[in-house]
Parts: sequence; C-alpha cells; structure tokens
Amino acid sequence: MILFLTRDLFFIPVLQAAAGRCDAEMVTAFSIDAPQATGLPAGETTACIIDLSSVAVDEMQNVVDSLRARFPHAQVVAFGPHVQEQRLQSAHGAGCDQVLTRGQLNKQIDQLMANWAAPPPS
Repeated sequence: MILFLTRDLFFIPVLQAAAGRCDAEMVTAFSIDAPQATGLPAGETTACIIDLSSVAVDEMQNVVDSLRARFPHAQVVAFGPHVQEQRLQSAHGAGCDQVLTRGQLNKQIDQLMANWAAPPPS
C-alpha cells in the first residue's frame, strides 16, 4: 500500500498508473489528516509519497514526523519541481528517505514505484 499526499489532481493518474503496472494499491489524500490517510494500516503501508507543492515548507518536519510515527516501516519520499529548491531542501532536512525532482520522478517512475511497493526487509 502506498500513500500519496497531494493536491495536484492532474498528477494523481500518473502515479496511479505506475502503481497499477506493478500491482500496488495506492491511496491518495489531500493532507496527512484526511480520512484516507488516517485509516491506512501501518503494517501494510510501504511508502508515503509527499508532493512538495502540497505541503508548506514550515510544515514539512511535522508531516514527515507524523508519517514516520504512523507508518514506521514505510519509506518517506518527497518530490517537487526542481526550481523549488527551498521545498526540496526542507524535505532533505526533515529526513525524507528520498527527495526527487518532478523530472526525476517522471523519468524513473516505474522503477521507483516498484521499489516503493516492495515490502520492507524483515
């Protein structure tokens, strides 16, 4: 199970299609407090993907900390436009496992999604 936090309705189908190609279930939520996000089973969630355009820079640490508390075994990944350097840096500073530009995500989406869908090592 993959959680995708975004407000970008146009990018959801891109990730949804990639998840489908690797037989992964993906749930999309507009925020970390949305019912879709709060109701996910911790043990089955393998990755949490954060669209940096959907999270304020000053909230990034809180979002990452909350995701780690709820889904301790999930990878926390963030992505955003390469021109939004402050947002990318805030994701690095908050301790995301992976921070990507939107271009990197688009270019490698199938491989990345396969990695995110894989269960964590025991």
